[in-house]
Amino acid sequence: MELRHLRYFVAVAQASNFTKASQKLRVAQPALSRQIRQLEDELGVTLLERNRHGTRLTEPGRAFLTEACSLLEQSQRAIQVAQTSGRLDAAHLNIGYVWGLFHSTVPALIAQFRQRFPLVAVNLFDFTATQQASALLEGKLDAGFIGFAHEADGAGLSKRKIGTCPFVAALPQNHRAARKSQLPLEQLKDEFFLMISEESYPGASHLVSEACERSGFRPKILQTVERGYTILGLVAANCGVALLPESLRNLPHSGVVFRPLTEPPEGDLFIAWHAARRQPSRDGLLTLFPE
Repeated sequence: MELRHLRYFVAVAQASNFTKASQKLRVAQPALSRQIRQLEDELGVTLLERNRHGTRLTEPGRAFLTEACSLLEQSQRAIQVAQTSGRLDAAHLNIGYVWGLFHSTVPALIAQFRQRFPLVAVNLFDFTATQQASALLEGKLDAGFIGFAHEADGAGLSKRKIGTCPFVAALPQNHRAARKSQLPLEQLKDEFFLMISEESYPGASHLVSEACERSGFRPKILQTVERGYTILGLVAANCGVALLPESLRNLPHSGVVFRPLTEPPEGDLFIAWHAARRQPSRDGLLTLFPE
């Protein structure tokens, strides 16, 4: 079995027609049919049922299609990694991150990158999303784990999704709801809220406010705060409650309990870069996040 057999099979399966697939592949239809027959003979199963109306997948064919697509995607990533790694000797990469992601996503991703590209020197910068957007435009950063999409879109940067960020309630340890296994957000309508600063983490307070409004109230905001440690300290001191990214559970939080919400707000997380600036090391990093 060769990769071309997989490509041919996927093309026919997606087109449900040998003629259309042969035109797309620019392969003569008899040759295409012969390659599919060879694949079926090697596997010992029938993948496609042919009739005068076209073709349809058999049950083994449907199962094989999923794996064939995965193998083709993996082979393409392997090619990209090989092509990119040849240009990365003695290179460097300047990466920014917002503080919330350093407690969850960034360390594991950097470890994956270092494993693939051990010769690249990685420099990490703890920047707010706003600072990252400016540094990316100025060429001071090659890529940035910028958090939500707001700053990347506002600065006209390219971006790619790396994950999602659910929010949980952070409550003082003696709060009346601290013993609940799950918390409806409307039960916090009379509380004072501590919000993450828009300068530090753009979009976070907007997500929290929207979630509160969906639950029938507007949050009473006591204070906006720059850092997770500060918010946790204020919550522990009974100054208010907060909705925070779930990853902040990993911070030391004496006097604070985290409780999941019945309908938690959630936002997509992104890595951002300036597409007009060519950087082979950055392109190697982006192979960790297939489009």
